[in-house]
Amino acid sequence: MNKSYKKYFVIGFNKTATTTFHNLFLKNNLTSQHTVKWNTDKYACFSDNGNLNNYRELDLKYENSVFILNIRELDKWLISRFKHGLRNKHNWAYPYTREKCIRWIKEREKYHMEILDYFTERPEKIIIVNIERKGWIKYLCSQLHFKNDNIKSRNVNKTNYDNKEHKNICELVNKTLEELNYDKKTILFSNKELLDKYITIYNNYI
Repeated sequence: MNKSYKKYFVIGFNKTATTTFHNLFLKNNLTSQHTVKWNTDKYACFSDNGNLNNYRELDLKYENSVFILNIRELDKWLISRFKHGLRNKHNWAYPYTREKCIRWIKEREKYHMEILDYFTERPEKIIIVNIERKGWIKYLCSQLHFKNDNIKSRNVNKTNYDNKEHKNICELVNKTLEELNYDKKTILFSNKELLDKYITIYNNYI
């Protein structure tokens, strides 16, 4: 990958190792912003809530940029989001409900499809990384020519598996996915034919 890239945009949803990405950039001596609203003129790297920032506009504004789509297994992502809402009482994620669960699934699928369609003719512009897959940090560093890959994926909020609320959230997510006949290990979207098509095009760490 061309070493001249000056901007790195992590455009996946929150609760997908965004803090780890931020630390990775910092460890490699790059300026990095880990927040919802990005000041793209001031920093070189950006993470957290990438779906709330317009990757199309960023692509047009910064020609020498690389985009990173950070993904993870669906059930773990849903559970992590609901737990975030529970901890912070953010109304976008709390209370945890079946309706939110279904909406998030649809929003995530739509967003992933739009991104992959957009970059189809320029697959070299985007790196797709499954944070559940072992070795993803070393893979990403090799693609970006980062020297410091000795970084562990950081779990900011550790889980208490005996907690009643955690069990309730897991039960809600699993039940909803079963009702929808949806594979809980889905990483991009449920359509297997399309998934195979895009994996062939992008050939990234999925």
